[in-house]
Amino acid sequence: MVVFLFLLSGFTPVKTITLPLTIDYPLLRSLVIYNAFTEPDQTVAVLNENDGCIYVVLSEPNFFEESSQIRFETKVQVSVGTPVKEKCFMPIKWEGYAVFFQKPKIDSQTMILSFDTMDSILYNKHRKPAKIAGVVWELVQTWAYDYLDSISVNLAPPLSELKSFLLPLFPEDTRGQAEKMLSSLRPERVLVTPDAVQINIDVNVEEIYETPEDLEPLPISGEELEAITEAWEFWDAFLVSIITSLIKEPLLENDRQILFSTLLETRYRFITELSERTLERDLVREQFIMAWKNLSTIFRTHLGNEVSKYTLGYLAFFTASDALTAFDELGPTLGIEISRNGLIRLAGLLSKDKPVLFDYDTNVDTDLRKILDLGAPLVTSTPAYGPDELDLDKTEYNKNDGNHLWYGLKQFLAAPAWAKTPNSEIEFRDIVKWLVLKDDLDTYMKRVKQLLKSSTSNLLKRNKLPEKYHQIFLEIIFSTAWQESCFQQFKVKEGKITYLRSYNKTSIGLMQVNERVWRGIYNLKHLKWNIRYNAMAGGEIIDLYFQRYALKKLKIKGPIDSDTLAGVTYAMYNGGPRHFYQFLKRKEQGKYYLSDRLFLKKYRWVQNDQWAYIDDCLVGW
Repeated sequence: MVVFLFLLSGFTPVKTITLPLTIDYPLLRSLVIYNAFTEPDQTVAVLNENDGCIYVVLSEPNFFEESSQIRFETKVQVSVGTPVKEKCFMPIKWEGYAVFFQKPKIDSQTMILSFDTMDSILYNKHRKPAKIAGVVWELVQTWAYDYLDSISVNLAPPLSELKSFLLPLFPEDTRGQAEKMLSSLRPERVLVTPDAVQINIDVNVEEIYETPEDLEPLPISGEELEAITEAWEFWDAFLVSIITSLIKEPLLENDRQILFSTLLETRYRFITELSERTLERDLVREQFIMAWKNLSTIFRTHLGNEVSKYTLGYLAFFTASDALTAFDELGPTLGIEISRNGLIRLAGLLSKDKPVLFDYDTNVDTDLRKILDLGAPLVTSTPAYGPDELDLDKTEYNKNDGNHLWYGLKQFLAAPAWAKTPNSEIEFRDIVKWLVLKDDLDTYMKRVKQLLKSSTSNLLKRNKLPEKYHQIFLEIIFSTAWQESCFQQFKVKEGKITYLRSYNKTSIGLMQVNERVWRGIYNLKHLKWNIRYNAMAGGEIIDLYFQRYALKKLKIKGPIDSDTLAGVTYAMYNGGPRHFYQFLKRKEQGKYYLSDRLFLKKYRWVQNDQWAYIDDCLVGW
């Protein structure tokens, strides 16, 4: 546990805290290979005389912990012959493995990490203790020892990055004290743990600031709310950026699930607190810490294996992120705020010299869908681009035309966003036919139910859901559309057509897909103006919660009843993955949310074909 008191006024004796710099063994292996095994196939000839008549070649290095020492294992190839002119007579060849037990050390002035070889053992190629000629052993011991003792890792760059990243995070009025503190950063102790070599970085602290426990937080102004929202959007873009940096890594299914859940949790928390106006100034910092705790193992496992010039940058990224996590133990007394420039600097450590650009845009990110195991983007044949509303004159609207002939083509084509679309007439006709008419509710319901059945059928053909769940899955689809929008994509008000929005302006259309939660995963313009696309997206989201969370986790708990399966799926659809356990707790205590009760009521109506209740919400115009 890190203990840290940071004082802004007054005087106290100097205190020392410790930050960890952790080099996992795969990362240590990558650093050593990049610096010391630089010949083809990650080898190094520590001795090569007389055109290969006498040589010692090391390859395939690996690192582990054994008895609080580093166990450095490497493949060894040895040849000892007698060179005569240009020939090599009677060479003795041996191939096996050498294990060197090493003690790491660090120079606090140069920040150089090196290794003292304390002992060694030779094994044959079957990894059994080897009996070899004395001359072979002498060559290995002499040349391999000398070379391994010369291997070092320069930790000055990641420590410099750590200082450059941390300093701007402190409030400006404490920047002087923070700079003094960071200038005292120094590596002191090196520990060999079962998973990593850990260098403890000590830092001097001289001052303290304590927040009074009874101090009430000031309410957030509209201007501050806007600033927090902007900062969060940049953080969200950063999180997507680092997640997609893993696009070429061989991620496991569980890795992808952790990435998926982490992204959703940060987004759901933001939209919940935004709508409830409970956003906190520390939101980005808190979400960064939470996300890094979830994702650090994935990043260390996959990026740590990469042998390249960027590996030290990865170490700097890990160290800076770990430092923020350590600082988080100290609460709000530091006043640290993760800045836009800080995130850009961090992302640059993973970018492999590519420009770091964070755009909070609404385009579908194919890399994001792929890395989250969502497959190719949804495809729709009908474009759906346009303004936020369209003109419609009710008096000229032909209700008796089965195709719902539309009016106002001239006005429609005059809108710049639509005029460039070759199928504008078809698009507008497709929108108008999904308007709900008071005297034709049955026709509309038949049409929308058929649309949902069709999109669900197409989804079931590719999602590998066992057939025994097909009926309940369709019932959940119907019940969700009923709960979320009363089966409506569009509405008409004062002669204007617009897409349906939630009360808090965050979710859209038939399935009320949340724009911020699913940014980069679905096309927001299609969600607004294309009912088919909205139905497909909502169905895919329900499938994610149904299969990845509800079925998988409920099976562990025992037999699954349909009400629980339906209820917990919708609870997650409405509030995110954390509502899996929260719904089960509410169910156990008999304290359902209003949204739970309303959904389960509609679910029962769908099960019993009680469609007459649709008149309670589907009123038309």
